[in-house]
Amino acid sequence: MAVQSSWYGIDFGTTNSAASSMTGDTKETVRQINYGDDEGRPFPSLVAINKETGEVITGREAKTHRNELEGEYVYFSSIKSIIANDVSYEIAGKKWTPIDIAAEIFKGLKEKIGRERTCREAIVAVPVGFTADKKRNLREAARRAGIDVKMFVSEPTAAYCSNYAALRSYHHVAVFDWGGGTLDVAVLEIEGGRVYELATEGMQIAGDDIDLKLARKMHLEFCKQKGIAKAFEDIDVVSKDILIGRCEDAKIELSDDEDYARINLNNYDELGTVRGMIEYEQFSELIEPEINKAMFCLKSAIEKSGLNRANIDCILCVGGSSKLRPLKERLISEYGADMLFYPKMVMWDIAKGASLISMSSGTYGLNQNLGLMLSDGEFYTLLNKGQLLPCREKKISVALVTDEKFAKFVFTDSKDEKLRSFVQNVKVPAGGFYEEQFVLSCFIDDDNLFRLKVQSSQFMKTILHTWTYDKLKVFYDLEGR
Repeated sequence: MAVQSSWYGIDFGTTNSAASSMTGDTKETVRQINYGDDEGRPFPSLVAINKETGEVITGREAKTHRNELEGEYVYFSSIKSIIANDVSYEIAGKKWTPIDIAAEIFKGLKEKIGRERTCREAIVAVPVGFTADKKRNLREAARRAGIDVKMFVSEPTAAYCSNYAALRSYHHVAVFDWGGGTLDVAVLEIEGGRVYELATEGMQIAGDDIDLKLARKMHLEFCKQKGIAKAFEDIDVVSKDILIGRCEDAKIELSDDEDYARINLNNYDELGTVRGMIEYEQFSELIEPEINKAMFCLKSAIEKSGLNRANIDCILCVGGSSKLRPLKERLISEYGADMLFYPKMVMWDIAKGASLISMSSGTYGLNQNLGLMLSDGEFYTLLNKGQLLPCREKKISVALVTDEKFAKFVFTDSKDEKLRSFVQNVKVPAGGFYEEQFVLSCFIDDDNLFRLKVQSSQFMKTILHTWTYDKLKVFYDLEGR
């Protein structure tokens, strides 16, 4: 009997998480398998810890029973947003950090996978601009769950890879990934089975913020109805969560071509039974600022890529918030209906894309040059475009040609100012003598972080400066060349 292999991808989301595998005897015979909750949906990124015993409940069970468990359990949601925070929580005699809590979500996903097979390593998708500290802590959380993170991929790029078969004829694709926690936009170039990231952009306003905004609006309406003045922040946690959940449902209804949505609660804090309704026009006007910001984010990413609207062949829309009717109307108005592509299995796209990258051997590389601007205006390349990642440390020696007390270095990715993604000026102390030597060393690690170190050849090779850059442009090889 042939031994089956599995290649795993994980979408560790703010609101929901999901795992997907490409499983089969060979890469030619694989089938996709999704892992979420027992109802066939993604795994809610929710962790509940018993205040007395320390028992942990995660996922759909924690979400379904929240109303009845709120008093006995401490609830944590959106843990990805605080994964790098230096905080801890004392629960049942144990100190819990964000890493510990995130590890429970990974454990929950691994348990779902483990009913059929074992997951020991995976590629994990993260938002655009996910910081070095967040990647490091998320990697540690996965490790505590027994999962080795092979590499990180940006969520919009993973979403494209999931739809590669349908979109492979397009040369330039803008991925618009608007979920519960963030908006991530990536402008991609597809050529010869490789996916090149040309530019990325993101913002922290997303579906959860819209749900909260709508809940505040309805809370004010309920207070007016009942003649009670009570701040939204003072409403009990259970009532507040139920209202936010009802507002999320209303948001979905209004995006499904409904003219209005009702929001009714029977035991809303001291206000008791409340009844409300929001019409589509009111909803559209309410979220217009968020839609404007999202559209600007898309436009900014396209401009950063060096392209314009005429050069974009398709806009791939993923994430629950990308289905908002006011957003669709704006996208159609500005780009045309033929430009938009909405996948059918959007809730699994990011995890599936990560698993496809894993199956293609996870080959990826640098899609930009990294180097120094020299005093004569020339560009000296430290790491070349096309360099496979991660890469080994590279060292060069440079000499100070003056007797100044400081040496100045300018790190960037292009000689042309218009094409530069970044400019980093580094100033380090010098001994004040002619032709003093400095050693520059750099490499890119498993977390796609460019790490730089400047040392003096004098003074016992003292490290004078360190710097990391976490917004690299990369490419992914989907056809295993």
